[in-house]
Amino acid sequence: MTAARGRGGRGPGFRLTARVFWDLAIYMVGLGLAVGLVFPPFATALGVPGVYAERSWFRAACLIAGFLVGAMSYALCRWVVGGRLALLSAHLRRVAEAVAHASRTGDWSASNSARIRVDSDDQLGETAQAFNSLLDALEAGQHFRSLIRNASDVITIVDETGDVSYQTPSVGWVLGYPPGALIGTHLAALIHPEDAEDFADQVARTEPGMPAQAPISCRMRHRNGSWRWTETVVNNLLHDPTVSGVVLSTRDVSDRRELEEQLRTQAFYDQLTELPNRAYLLGRLREAEEALALHGTPLALLYLDMDNLKAVNDHVGHEGGDRLLQVVSSRIADCLRPGDVFARLEGDEFAVLLTGPASEREAGRTAERILAALTPPVLIDDSFVQPAASLGLATSAASASSGVGLLRAADVALSVSKNTGKGRYATFQPHHHAVQVERERLQVDLEQALDAEQLVLHYQPLVDLASGRVTGYEALLRWQHPHRGLVSPADFIPLAESSGIIVPIGRWVLREATQQAAGWQHSGPPDGVHVSVNVSVRQFRHPDLVRDVADALRRSGLPGHLLTLEITESLFATDIADVTSTLERLKDLGVRLALDDFGTGYSSLSYLRHFPFDTLKIDKSFIEGIDVNRQNQAVAGAIVTLGQTLDLSLVAEGIETSGELRSLEALGVQLGQGFHLGRPGPAALVCPSPGIRPADRRDLGSVGAPLRGPMDTRTRPTRISALPPVPHRGRHAAGG
Repeated sequence: MTAARGRGGRGPGFRLTARVFWDLAIYMVGLGLAVGLVFPPFATALGVPGVYAERSWFRAACLIAGFLVGAMSYALCRWVVGGRLALLSAHLRRVAEAVAHASRTGDWSASNSARIRVDSDDQLGETAQAFNSLLDALEAGQHFRSLIRNASDVITIVDETGDVSYQTPSVGWVLGYPPGALIGTHLAALIHPEDAEDFADQVARTEPGMPAQAPISCRMRHRNGSWRWTETVVNNLLHDPTVSGVVLSTRDVSDRRELEEQLRTQAFYDQLTELPNRAYLLGRLREAEEALALHGTPLALLYLDMDNLKAVNDHVGHEGGDRLLQVVSSRIADCLRPGDVFARLEGDEFAVLLTGPASEREAGRTAERILAALTPPVLIDDSFVQPAASLGLATSAASASSGVGLLRAADVALSVSKNTGKGRYATFQPHHHAVQVERERLQVDLEQALDAEQLVLHYQPLVDLASGRVTGYEALLRWQHPHRGLVSPADFIPLAESSGIIVPIGRWVLREATQQAAGWQHSGPPDGVHVSVNVSVRQFRHPDLVRDVADALRRSGLPGHLLTLEITESLFATDIADVTSTLERLKDLGVRLALDDFGTGYSSLSYLRHFPFDTLKIDKSFIEGIDVNRQNQAVAGAIVTLGQTLDLSLVAEGIETSGELRSLEALGVQLGQGFHLGRPGPAALVCPSPGIRPADRRDLGSVGAPLRGPMDTRTRPTRISALPPVPHRGRHAAGG
C-alpha cells in the first residue's frame, strides 16, 4: 500500500468488502439514495410547489430515482471497467497456465501471448501497459529458455527429498524419456546400483553456493532398460528461493567411454589372444614390487617362450601359428590361480606374475602344470602340431640377492632353460646373472670380431679309412679373442646364430675356405682337394645364400664339385618347399651336399630320397663306444646300409679310438674324421707342404696327424688325394 501511495498519491481507498465491485455498488447506490434524499428541498428551490415536494410519494420517487441512477451507473461501470479487467484477467490466466506447463515440461514454445491494446490514459491503461511489460519480460527470457530447451545436456532440478522437480526436454534423446515423464521420480531410481552410493555421497558433499565440483561419472538407466555412462555436474541451489533444489547438468559419455575402453584394450591387451600385454604386465609388476617393499609380500615371475613357433609357421602358415598361440594361451590360463596375471609379451613370449605369501613355492608347481598342459598335440588344419615351450622362473628373493629386476632374472632363467635342452623350466640363481652378463659381453665382442680379423679357420682332415689317405678337409671356425684367447665354438656359435651375425660370418667362411682350397689345388693331386663348410640353419634360410656360394666360387676359382656344404637335419623343420628350392639351386652350382649329424634331428627316409644329398655324416653320438656298444653298432650299421642303398658316401664323425676305427671299417664306412685321425688346426700346420704330408705322427697334441696302426712312413710320404669319384646321379639322391 505504501508503494502504491508513493506513485501519484493515490491509495486503494476505503474497503467495505473483499470485492472491489461490491464496494463500487454500495458506493454508487448509496450515492443515488443520498441524492434522492436531498432532491425534494432542491426541487422546491427550483420552483416545484412545496405541497408536492413535501408529499411522501414524491420523496419515495426521488429515492427510487436515486437508487436507479446509482444502480445504472454501477452497471455501466461494471460493463466498461469489468470488461477490460476480464480481458486482462483472461490474458493473465493463459500466461500463468503456459508458464506453469512450461515449468513442468521444459517446453516453452507455447508460452507466447498477444498483447492487450492500451486505449486509455488511466489506471486501466496503466494496468494494461504493465501487463504488456510483463509479457515482454517473459518473452525476453525466451532466448535463455530456448538455449536450455535445446541444450544437449539434461538440466535436472532435484528437491531436498531427492525427487525430480524439473527436467529439460533433452532427457528424451539422452535417456529416452518423454519431457516431464520423470517429474516426481526419485533420482536414485535412475542410478546404477553399483554407482548409487558414490553418486549420493558426492552430491551430499556439494556445499551450497560453492562452484560446481568435478563431474561425477555414473551409469543411468535408459528407458529401453540399458545403462548409459553419464557425467553429471552438481550445483547446490537449495538456498536460492527461485530454484530451491540441487541442479544437475548431465551428459551422455557412453560413446567416449566405449572409445576409451577400446583404446585401453589396444594399449594394454593383445588382440590375438585377448591377454594383457607387456605394458599391462609391467604396470602390475611395479605395483607388486611396491607391495613387496611396503609389506614384504613376495612374488614370482614365469617367463615362457615357444620353442617351435617358427617351424609351425613354416609348416601350417602364420594363421595356423596364430591358432596355436591361442590354444597355448588357453591351456596356460587353465593352469593358473584366479589372482595370477598372465600376459603375452610379444610374438611367442608369455609371462605369468604370481603374488602372495605362497607365490614363490607355487611358481615351480605352476611351471610343471604348464609344461604338462602343453604335452598333448594340437590339431591345426588336419595336422597335429606339438607345442613346446621353455620357461624361466624367478622369485623376488633370488632376484633381490643378485641385484637384478624380477623380469630380467626370469629372462636370464629362460636363457638357461633354452641352453640346457629346451622343453623345461629353469629357476634363476644368482650366478646365472653373472653368466648371462658374460654372454652379453661376449656377444658385443663377437659383433666386432669379424671386422677386427679375430676369426680364423682351422681345418680337420677327412681320411679314407681303407687307405689312410687324407681326402679333404672340413673348415672349422675359431675365434682368437684378444683377451680371452681361443674361444670355444660352443660358446660363440649359438650367440652368432641368435643374433644373426652368423650370416656375414658364414659368408666370410665361404670365401676364406674356398680361397684356401683353391690354393691347395696348384700342388695337389689331379682330382683336387675337397673342402667342407658348415652352413647354419639361419644362414641357409637367408635369401642370399646361393649368391654368396656362387660369389665365393667365382672369387676363388675353385670348381664347384670340390666344395661340400654340410647341412644339419634341423633345417627340415622349416618350410620344405623353400628348402628344396635352395638345395636344387646349390646343386646347379655343382657343389656337393652333406647331411650332417644324421640321426639326431628330423630324420626321414623321404628327405634322403627326394633331396639331392651326396653324403651322410654319422653323428659322433653313434660312434662313441661303437666297438663295445651293441646298440650303437646296430644304429650305425642301419645307417651304413641305408647310405649304401641310396648310393651315398658315408662319413663317421668323432673317431677317437682304434677300436672305434676298426668297427667302422668292418661296417664298411668309407670316410672318417676325429681326434684319432687328425686334430683340426691352421692350414699351414695341417698341410705344411701343399699336396703332400706325413701319414703317421703319433703325438696326440699334433694337428693334422692320422693315428693309424704301425706303419713305416718315415721314408714314404703320402699324397693328398681327393674324394673318390662319385657316379653321376642327377640332381636328387635316389633317381628322384
